[in-house]
Amino acid sequence: MRDIISAMEGSPNFPTSPGNAPAVKFYAAKALGIKGEKLAIPHLIKTYQKESANILEHNPPKTRTWKDGVADSTSLSSPYFYEDGEIPMALACGEILRALGSLPLTSESESTIKSALVSPNFYLRSSAADALYLSRKKESLPSLVEALGKESVPYAKISILSAVVGLERLPNQNYKAVLESLTDKDPQVRAKASDALRRLDFRISAPYLEKVIQSENDSKVLTQMKSDYQFLISLHTP
Repeated sequence: MRDIISAMEGSPNFPTSPGNAPAVKFYAAKALGIKGEKLAIPHLIKTYQKESANILEHNPPKTRTWKDGVADSTSLSSPYFYEDGEIPMALACGEILRALGSLPLTSESESTIKSALVSPNFYLRSSAADALYLSRKKESLPSLVEALGKESVPYAKISILSAVVGLERLPNQNYKAVLESLTDKDPQVRAKASDALRRLDFRISAPYLEKVIQSENDSKVLTQMKSDYQFLISLHTP
């Protein structure tokens, strides 16, 4: 644990060292979230606060392919909006937020995540929504609903909506909005909508996925939709 934490925090004396690269922080945060130790929480918060302070307000999406990502299709992150050839710090900070959400919430970590939900950077808002979903804390719904009403960036909007429906698990208007997002022009939005249906785990969603699968032209989104469809029609414990 200490070694992973040390890798994430990096060396303050050598800011340009490869050990301080965003990719190192990304994978270290991911590992800390998987390990599930509360010991990591203050270190995650400290690193997030330090690194997120320098992130640009908005990074317009670029046309990229899924092979540019840093994670597989099961990842909640969608890390291919940014510069070629590297993982930017925004991505690392997003993974730190998701790690915080997957660990037992403290007042400090919850406050950090909710502050990111109103970040000027759309990817941090998206990641904060993922984090609140991972926390499984339904008390977060009012904050998510408020953020949803103010969101204008499509990817952030579907990310927040996905968190809302994942916590609500109700066949309501938010669920209907997710179904409509399955045909969005942006493949990243369609993928996130498919993931939202998996979170909901309503068998009644299967026919909608089956229909859009017939016309999906993005190979990676198609693979995810097929996986989510199989999950919905399989026998498992919700």
